[in-house]
Amino acid sequence: MAAIRYTRASRDAVQQADMTGWSAQLLGYARLRGPDGQGVKLERRAAALLAYLGVEGPADKGAVAGLLWPDSPPATVRNNMRQLLRRLRLLCGGAELVEGDHQQLALSPGLTLDVVRLRRAVGGAVPPDVLASLSQGAGTGLLSGLSFDDCDELARWLDGARTAVDGWVRKAREEEVQRRMDTQDWRAALALAEAWAQQEPESEQAGRHLIQLHYLLGDRGAALAAFERLRATLSHDLGVTPMPETLTLVRSIERSAQRAPPALRPTRRALPLSVLRPPVLVGREEALRQLQEGAAAGQLLFVTGEAGSGKTRLTEEFAASMGNWVRMEARPSDQDVPYASQTRALRVHLARSPDVQLPEWVRVEVSRLLPELGGSSPLPPIVSEADELRFYDAHAEAIALLHRDSDVVIVDDVQFWDQASAKVFMYALTRLLEGKQGARRPVFIDCYRRGELPHYSEANVRKLVDAGVARVIELGTLSAGEVRELLAGLELPDAEHHADALARYTGGNPLYVMETLKHLIETEALHKEWPPRLPPPGRVGPLIQRRMERLSPRARLTAQLAAMADVHFRATLAPEALQLSVEHLHAALAELESAQILVGERFTHDLVMEAVRASVSASAARFLHERLARAFEQDAAPAIVVAHHWMEAGQDERALPFLLTAAQVDERLLPKGQAAGHYARAAMLLEAAGRHEEAVNARAAEARCRRAEGAPAPETSGA
Repeated sequence: MAAIRYTRASRDAVQQADMTGWSAQLLGYARLRGPDGQGVKLERRAAALLAYLGVEGPADKGAVAGLLWPDSPPATVRNNMRQLLRRLRLLCGGAELVEGDHQQLALSPGLTLDVVRLRRAVGGAVPPDVLASLSQGAGTGLLSGLSFDDCDELARWLDGARTAVDGWVRKAREEEVQRRMDTQDWRAALALAEAWAQQEPESEQAGRHLIQLHYLLGDRGAALAAFERLRATLSHDLGVTPMPETLTLVRSIERSAQRAPPALRPTRRALPLSVLRPPVLVGREEALRQLQEGAAAGQLLFVTGEAGSGKTRLTEEFAASMGNWVRMEARPSDQDVPYASQTRALRVHLARSPDVQLPEWVRVEVSRLLPELGGSSPLPPIVSEADELRFYDAHAEAIALLHRDSDVVIVDDVQFWDQASAKVFMYALTRLLEGKQGARRPVFIDCYRRGELPHYSEANVRKLVDAGVARVIELGTLSAGEVRELLAGLELPDAEHHADALARYTGGNPLYVMETLKHLIETEALHKEWPPRLPPPGRVGPLIQRRMERLSPRARLTAQLAAMADVHFRATLAPEALQLSVEHLHAALAELESAQILVGERFTHDLVMEAVRASVSASAARFLHERLARAFEQDAAPAIVVAHHWMEAGQDERALPFLLTAAQVDERLLPKGQAAGHYARAAMLLEAAGRHEEAVNARAAEARCRRAEGAPAPETSGA
């Protein structure tokens, strides 16, 4: 057979036509994946070839072949290499994974290799799929499970490469844990920290992360147990005791101290543990009672409320009181990928219950979603109702087996659950509910954001509630008294002083309360008076922004007009300002009330108004201010209101007469300071417009008002 040769043009054509979406997994068990996501196991020499080229880059063809077949004659080695490259091509339908000629080999630029992506990710964000492999803990080493005892030189190279890759894994995991902690994505951080501690049980840094994250997620017992494991490992394996910062962290947890544990790489002012996770669950007594009643009745429980209402915290507190529990979640991207949510849920359960043995027929059917459970040969497609029923029955059986040791199963963010997953889960759930009377099954709790369920999930909820096998538990906001109780539980000096302002500003949403409190701490404003303007802090702005994005354009524009008008907004302004019919206005207002943006003609709370105002671009703001100025002018609104909107619209000339009128009106009243300020602003605008004589008169009026106020008159230029 002739040596492999091809032109640059033909190689590019093959890559563009066939290589899109091909990837190789070399961290853990070596597999090749195609554009459809299906995986196939790589034979060990093919895996070693890809690993060598991925770590070392382009290499001499003869040298690589010698590593793979060290004891074979040269002719046999060359033939073996040709056959290996041919088998790789056949796996990819003719596409080239490895480029080569008679002298050199290199990976195709169209092939994605996880070990290469990991190396490049160190010092930056780890790609999600590589991060997922790190989260699985065991089997993240290079070519796990493969041995090359018959290839001494290759085995020595692989030992060194595995050491290097382990270093990349450690560095990437460390940086990603810290990144997740900085953004308070504690669950993702915990999965990474657990994998890290499993791989390196003697790592005190991993152990410290694990202790802190367990506590922040509400499991104080797990935090202290993690410390005991770490202390025993350090003592037995290394003969040392934990470092002072680890002991300080544990003492803080034991005493529920208000001092935050020392951050590994602090990026902002340290926050007390009580603020990161409030020790008192406030205002949820009725919801807990309903959870207990529903669980006793064997019902499926749905918990709903607006984003930040505390659904996750409530259900986890309840689940912890019931015994063994597990939590999984859907993600926003799931709805675009059939079975994405169900696949993730199965992986969570399999990782949690590795000893569960699935019947062979169940394992085979589930491997349609989890290729790692199947063999190398692809399964036949589902083409009949009988095939589909077998697929669904397998998932029902798998879920029953994997849930047998769980007392409570929480599914969070059900609004993101994809339709295919919802269908197969409903089938499995129905099978569980129809099972033997008295048979043990866990309590299922589904959490979703109010008003965000897709139609298929909403129909399932209604069907189950109407049948009496489920109940919906609504979480509302906290009252002013409950906000005060929440702050008192934090034992944070000066926090209670802001209780009323926090309740008014946040509308009693627990997340908004805590995010705003964090902002006050980090900006050292907690010990001061409530700030006159406060932008939506932390995660609050994006949450409200997502609520805004679900509105129709007409409703969104109405909300933005109301935000620009502030306290002067009235619904009667909108038809003229936005060119809306009364019918369309009523529909927009109804939509805004349903989305809890407005109540009547007022925002539900100040944070919503600030977030809506922040969503308006500069050009759109000028447009809305101009429309408001015209509407207020026709409505004979106070002159200062009209002047304000003309100035915000960038039309100072139109604002001047109203600004002077406002100054003259205010001059007749006491005190005179406000009138002086209006005259001063008018003088600056007149000077900018070249109307110097009128500016002098305005300065004189300002001086007159300040003398009457008892303040020093401003200096003039003598013009």
